[in-house]
Amino acid sequence: MIDSARIRSALTVLTMLSLGPAIVWAHHGWTGYNSDVDATLVVTELRLGNAHDQLTATDRDGQEWDLVLATPNRNRRLGFDENTLSIGDEIDILGRGHPSRPEIKVHCIYIAGETVYTYYDWDGTTSLSKHSNRDEC
Repeated sequence: MIDSARIRSALTVLTMLSLGPAIVWAHHGWTGYNSDVDATLVVTELRLGNAHDQLTATDRDGQEWDLVLATPNRNRRLGFDENTLSIGDEIDILGRGHPSRPEIKVHCIYIAGETVYTYYDWDGTTSLSKHSNRDEC
């Protein structure tokens, strides 16, 4: 006799195993972000927490942008926290733009010319060094 509960469990596991890598790649990859962005924005919202710290900011034309930063643990170890930026701060950013939505993965954030944020990968290198011809913010 076939145990239908076991079959469903096995199919669920197989589905998750096959979809898992695609979901992780889609969330974590820089490949889909295909245009360099150098912009001046005003911070309108801070969302610091898992899975990635995020900011919302607007440009001079009123366009709202979602800014994706590194993971909270990595950022806190490097000194980026809720005291680094405030609502209303004018920031300059370098990043990579998403082709179909107003989202930017941020390499660097500057306030008044001073670097206040750098995206460091898990291996200690900067995202900027991997996705541009520059090594540092």
